[in-house]
Amino acid sequence: MTGVRELMRDRRFALLWLGQAVNTVGHGLTIVALATLLVETHGAGTLGVVLAADSAAMGLTLLAGGVIADRYSRTAVMAVSDVVRSVAVLGYALSPASSPTALLVCFAVLEGFGVALFQPAWRAVLPQVVPPGRLREVNAVVQLTNRGGLLLGAALGGVLVATVGPRPALLLDAATYMLSLTTLLLIRLPAVVEQAPEGLRAALHEAREGIAVVLRRPWVSVVMLQGTVQVLFAFAPMKVLLPVVAQERYGDGAYGVLVACTPAGMILGSLVAMRLHPKRDGLAAMHAVAPTAALMACLAVDVPLVVFAAVSVVAWAGISVFAVLWFSSLQRAYPPAIQGRVFSVEQLATFALDPIGLALAPAAAAAAGVPTVGWVAATVLLVTTYAVFLVPGVTHFRDPVPEPA
Repeated sequence: MTGVRELMRDRRFALLWLGQAVNTVGHGLTIVALATLLVETHGAGTLGVVLAADSAAMGLTLLAGGVIADRYSRTAVMAVSDVVRSVAVLGYALSPASSPTALLVCFAVLEGFGVALFQPAWRAVLPQVVPPGRLREVNAVVQLTNRGGLLLGAALGGVLVATVGPRPALLLDAATYMLSLTTLLLIRLPAVVEQAPEGLRAALHEAREGIAVVLRRPWVSVVMLQGTVQVLFAFAPMKVLLPVVAQERYGDGAYGVLVACTPAGMILGSLVAMRLHPKRDGLAAMHAVAPTAALMACLAVDVPLVVFAAVSVVAWAGISVFAVLWFSSLQRAYPPAIQGRVFSVEQLATFALDPIGLALAPAAAAAAGVPTVGWVAATVLLVTTYAVFLVPGVTHFRDPVPEPA
């Protein structure tokens, strides 16, 4: 932990970390409070519509968020995102129970746009604050903070919902955005470019440029494609079928246990990643992801709950290690002026087909059975995890060095 203490001595990183740590706790609050509020006032169907609108707005504006993050001060972009998302949360908290669904969808679109502004800027701002040699450690700290904050926020949200109700919990989340906004205004990092070209045509060109720079590096584009396939065939079905399997196989309370394994595993993985110094980052990252195939297989095999939980912790720890190595490699591979767009393309590529996977998983399980879906998910995940090594550069997560003639 000596390295973490050294990082915290940097005023800019300490402020950035503090604001986003508190913000993450607030997000955990909203996950619990918003679901409770909308189910109570409008029903589960409206909750689904609102979440879908949030996801769609984020996906449709993510590339624009990357362009904006590369054009302007990233701390300023994150501050604007905080304002937009706080307005959405206040809208949920203060709107009457009789509010039309259309109004709630408007808040959801605001939230989705705010996330699309925030995510590329957040990943791209870290290399502006810390030296390149500390990026892996910083990403591990960020991952640890995110998962721990969400876990704490969800637990606090449950307590607040049970005692004072969901609306006060949402108001508290809005207050965390204000704290984050204050820290960002204190940091005030400059833009990475002196003057960005104006106009819609220039913005569209920059968005295309973000896609092009990803495609020029085959090792980057194939790993992003890997994420697309794995989310569609493995992680989306797991998300949909896990609560069904947990309830039918183990009874009440089991799903909560398995859900808790996700942040627990990712916190463990973040701690491991802090001390990890592999010679071949890509190889280590893929070995870390491979145990997730066993998690998918648990959908097919009637294992004891304790085994399912243990496999979940190991799998999510591996995913956390992968994320730290992967994001650090992207931050090293691309110059600061393009990183916002690179991270927007990365997130869009990874989760673009997630809604399709979520929609098709129940139908696939009804037609072929949950065990078949589980085995297909495990097979796809394992094959795609190691198939990417056919592309040069994946083993080290960097451009391959030409062999001497």
